[in-house]
Amino acid sequence: MAVIFSKNISEQCIVTLWKIEEDVDFFLKYLCIKKEDLEVCSNATHPMKQLEWLASRSCVKYTVELLEHRYQGIEKDELNNPFLSEIQGFVSLSHTSDYTVVIINLKEEVGIDIERISNKLSRVAHRFLSELEQLHAGDDLFKMCIYWCAKESLYKWYGKKNLSFKDNIFIKPFGENPTLVNGQIFIDGMLKTEHKLNVFYMEDYVITATAP
Repeated sequence: MAVIFSKNISEQCIVTLWKIEEDVDFFLKYLCIKKEDLEVCSNATHPMKQLEWLASRSCVKYTVELLEHRYQGIEKDELNNPFLSEIQGFVSLSHTSDYTVVIINLKEEVGIDIERISNKLSRVAHRFLSELEQLHAGDDLFKMCIYWCAKESLYKWYGKKNLSFKDNIFIKPFGENPTLVNGQIFIDGMLKTEHKLNVFYMEDYVITATAP
Protein backbone atom coordinates (compact mmCIF):
# COMPACT_ATOMS: atom_id res chain seq x y z
CA MET A 1 0.00 0.00 0.00
CA ALA A 2 1.26 3.47 -0.88
CA VAL A 3 0.26 5.12 2.41
CA ILE A 4 2.45 8.20 2.82
CA PHE A 5 1.35 8.94 6.37
CA SER A 6 -1.38 8.42 8.94
CA LYS A 7 -1.34 11.07 11.64
CA ASN A 8 -3.29 10.92 14.90
CA ILE A 9 -4.67 14.43 15.29
CA SER A 10 -6.30 13.26 18.50
CA GLU A 11 -7.23 9.93 20.10
CA GLN A 12 -10.39 9.81 18.02
CA CYS A 13 -9.15 11.52 14.83
CA ILE A 14 -6.76 10.36 12.08
CA VAL A 15 -5.62 11.93 8.80
CA THR A 16 -4.30 9.55 6.11
CA LEU A 17 -2.55 10.45 2.86
CA TRP A 18 -2.34 7.75 0.19
CA LYS A 19 -0.38 8.05 -3.07
CA ILE A 20 -2.32 6.42 -5.90
CA GLU A 21 0.20 3.94 -7.32
CA GLU A 22 -1.83 0.72 -7.34
CA ASP A 23 -3.97 -0.51 -10.23
CA VAL A 24 -7.72 -1.08 -10.35
CA ASP A 25 -7.40 -4.79 -9.59
CA PHE A 26 -5.60 -4.08 -6.32
CA PHE A 27 -8.32 -1.73 -5.11
CA LEU A 28 -11.15 -4.02 -6.22
CA LYS A 29 -9.64 -6.84 -4.20
CA TYR A 30 -8.96 -4.61 -1.19
CA LEU A 31 -12.54 -3.35 -1.15
CA CYS A 32 -14.11 -6.68 -2.12
CA ILE A 33 -15.86 -5.16 -5.15
CA LYS A 34 -16.54 -7.08 -8.35
CA LYS A 35 -15.27 -5.45 -11.54
CA GLU A 36 -18.70 -5.63 -13.16
CA ASP A 37 -20.14 -3.62 -10.23
CA LEU A 38 -17.55 -0.84 -10.35
CA GLU A 39 -19.42 1.55 -12.65
CA VAL A 40 -22.57 1.40 -10.51
CA CYS A 41 -20.67 1.71 -7.21
CA SER A 42 -18.50 4.61 -8.33
CA ASN A 43 -21.12 6.34 -10.49
CA ALA A 44 -18.30 6.94 -12.98
CA THR A 45 -17.52 5.61 -16.46
CA HIS A 46 -14.08 7.15 -17.00
CA PRO A 47 -11.27 4.79 -15.88
CA MET A 48 -9.35 7.57 -14.09
CA LYS A 49 -12.41 8.66 -12.13
CA GLN A 50 -13.08 5.05 -11.18
CA LEU A 51 -9.48 4.65 -10.00
CA GLU A 52 -9.70 7.82 -7.88
CA TRP A 53 -12.99 6.64 -6.39
CA LEU A 54 -11.49 3.26 -5.51
CA ALA A 55 -8.39 4.84 -4.00
CA SER A 56 -10.37 7.26 -1.84
CA ARG A 57 -12.59 4.46 -0.48
CA SER A 58 -9.53 2.31 0.17
CA CYS A 59 -7.99 5.16 2.12
CA VAL A 60 -11.16 5.46 4.19
CA LYS A 61 -11.19 1.71 4.86
CA TYR A 62 -7.53 1.77 5.92
CA THR A 63 -8.18 4.67 8.32
CA VAL A 64 -11.35 3.15 9.76
CA GLU A 65 -9.42 0.00 10.57
CA LEU A 66 -6.69 2.03 12.28
CA LEU A 67 -9.45 3.26 14.58
CA GLU A 68 -10.34 -0.40 15.25
CA HIS A 69 -13.66 -0.39 13.43
CA ARG A 70 -14.93 -2.49 10.53
CA TYR A 71 -15.38 -0.61 7.26
CA GLN A 72 -18.96 -0.89 6.02
CA GLY A 73 -18.81 1.64 3.17
CA ILE A 74 -19.72 5.28 2.65
CA GLU A 75 -23.15 6.78 2.07
CA LYS A 76 -24.30 10.32 1.22
CA ASP A 77 -26.83 12.46 3.09
CA GLU A 78 -29.48 14.69 1.51
CA LEU A 79 -26.86 17.42 0.92
CA ASN A 80 -24.42 14.95 -0.68
CA ASN A 81 -22.10 14.92 2.33
CA PRO A 82 -20.37 11.56 2.94
CA PHE A 83 -20.89 9.57 6.12
CA LEU A 84 -19.69 6.19 7.36
CA SER A 85 -22.14 3.31 7.14
CA GLU A 86 -22.97 1.70 10.49
CA ILE A 87 -20.24 3.60 12.36
CA GLN A 88 -20.72 6.49 14.76
CA GLY A 89 -18.21 8.96 13.36
CA PHE A 90 -17.51 11.58 10.73
CA VAL A 91 -15.52 11.44 7.50
CA SER A 92 -14.25 13.84 4.86
CA LEU A 93 -12.17 12.98 1.81
CA SER A 94 -10.47 14.62 -1.13
CA HIS A 95 -8.41 13.38 -4.06
CA THR A 96 -6.38 14.35 -7.11
CA SER A 97 -4.99 12.16 -9.87
CA ASP A 98 -1.93 11.49 -7.67
CA TYR A 99 -3.16 11.41 -4.08
CA THR A 100 -6.20 10.76 -1.93
CA VAL A 101 -6.51 12.10 1.60
CA VAL A 102 -9.01 11.25 4.34
CA ILE A 103 -9.86 12.51 7.82
CA ILE A 104 -12.01 10.51 10.22
CA ASN A 105 -13.14 11.72 13.62
CA LEU A 106 -15.28 9.49 15.82
CA LYS A 107 -16.70 12.46 17.75
CA GLU A 108 -16.77 15.66 15.67
CA GLU A 109 -17.60 16.89 12.16
CA VAL A 110 -14.57 17.17 9.89
CA GLY A 111 -13.43 18.69 6.61
CA ILE A 112 -10.33 18.09 4.48
CA ASP A 113 -8.93 19.15 1.11
CA ILE A 114 -5.85 18.62 -1.04
CA GLU A 115 -4.83 20.99 -3.82
CA ARG A 116 -1.87 21.30 -6.14
CA ILE A 117 -0.06 24.64 -6.25
CA SER A 118 -0.69 25.90 -9.79
CA ASN A 119 -1.15 29.04 -11.88
CA LYS A 120 -4.89 28.47 -12.16
CA LEU A 121 -5.24 29.72 -8.58
CA SER A 122 -4.09 33.21 -9.57
CA ARG A 123 -6.68 33.35 -12.36
CA VAL A 124 -9.57 32.71 -9.97
CA ALA A 125 -8.18 34.25 -6.75
CA HIS A 126 -10.54 37.25 -7.01
CA ARG A 127 -13.47 34.83 -6.86
CA PHE A 128 -12.56 33.15 -3.56
CA LEU A 129 -10.38 35.66 -1.67
CA SER A 130 -11.66 38.69 0.22
CA GLU A 131 -9.89 42.01 -0.35
CA LEU A 132 -7.82 41.56 2.81
CA GLU A 133 -6.90 37.99 1.81
CA GLN A 134 -5.90 39.15 -1.68
CA LEU A 135 -3.62 41.78 -0.16
CA HIS A 136 -2.03 39.16 2.09
CA ALA A 137 -1.59 36.57 -0.66
CA GLY A 138 -0.35 38.99 -3.31
CA ASP A 139 0.96 36.92 -6.24
CA ASP A 140 2.13 34.07 -3.98
CA LEU A 141 0.60 30.84 -5.35
CA PHE A 142 1.60 28.97 -2.20
CA LYS A 143 -0.48 31.30 0.00
CA MET A 144 -3.39 31.18 -2.45
CA CYS A 145 -3.33 27.40 -2.24
CA ILE A 146 -3.46 27.44 1.56
CA TYR A 147 -6.40 29.85 1.45
CA TRP A 148 -8.27 27.71 -1.07
CA CYS A 149 -7.68 24.44 0.80
CA ALA A 150 -8.61 25.91 4.16
CA LYS A 151 -11.83 27.40 2.81
CA GLU A 152 -12.75 24.15 1.06
CA SER A 153 -12.11 22.21 4.27
CA LEU A 154 -14.32 24.59 6.27
CA TYR A 155 -17.03 24.37 3.60
CA LYS A 156 -17.04 20.58 3.94
CA TRP A 157 -16.94 20.78 7.74
CA TYR A 158 -19.99 23.08 7.79
CA GLY A 159 -21.84 20.64 5.55
CA LYS A 160 -24.46 23.08 4.27
CA LYS A 161 -24.54 24.55 0.78
CA ASN A 162 -24.83 28.13 -0.51
CA LEU A 163 -21.71 29.42 1.23
CA SER A 164 -19.51 31.86 -0.70
CA PHE A 165 -15.77 31.29 -0.29
CA LYS A 166 -15.26 35.04 -0.75
CA ASP A 167 -18.12 36.43 1.31
CA ASN A 168 -18.83 33.81 4.00
CA ILE A 169 -15.58 31.93 4.72
CA PHE A 170 -12.50 33.80 5.89
CA ILE A 171 -8.98 32.69 6.85
CA LYS A 172 -6.93 34.90 9.14
CA PRO A 173 -3.49 36.00 7.82
CA PHE A 174 -0.74 33.46 8.50
CA GLY A 175 3.04 33.32 8.51
CA GLU A 176 5.47 31.38 6.38
CA ASN A 177 4.85 27.63 6.04
CA PRO A 178 2.10 27.51 8.68
CA THR A 179 1.16 24.22 10.30
CA LEU A 180 -2.04 25.72 11.71
CA VAL A 181 -4.39 28.42 10.38
CA ASN A 182 -7.56 29.98 11.77
CA GLY A 183 -10.82 30.18 9.86
CA GLN A 184 -14.20 31.82 10.37
CA ILE A 185 -17.65 31.41 8.83
CA PHE A 186 -19.97 34.42 8.71
CA ILE A 187 -23.67 34.13 7.91
CA ASP A 188 -25.64 37.31 7.18
CA GLY A 189 -22.70 39.35 8.42
CA MET A 190 -22.62 37.60 11.80
CA LEU A 191 -19.86 35.30 13.04
CA LYS A 192 -21.27 31.76 12.98
CA THR A 193 -18.22 29.72 13.94
CA GLU A 194 -14.44 29.76 14.29
CA HIS A 195 -12.20 26.80 13.63
CA LYS A 196 -8.52 25.88 13.53
CA LEU A 197 -7.15 23.88 10.60
CA ASN A 198 -4.00 21.77 10.38
CA VAL A 199 -1.81 22.32 7.31
CA PHE A 200 0.35 19.60 5.73
CA TYR A 201 2.65 19.66 2.71
CA MET A 202 3.59 16.98 0.19
CA GLU A 203 5.72 17.84 -2.84
CA ASP A 204 3.78 20.61 -4.63
CA TYR A 205 0.52 19.89 -2.80
CA VAL A 206 -1.12 21.55 0.18
CA ILE A 207 -3.48 19.67 2.51
CA THR A 208 -5.67 21.27 5.17
CA ALA A 209 -7.84 19.49 7.71
CA THR A 210 -10.09 20.77 10.47
CA ALA A 211 -8.49 20.37 13.89
CA PRO A 212 -10.37 18.82 16.84
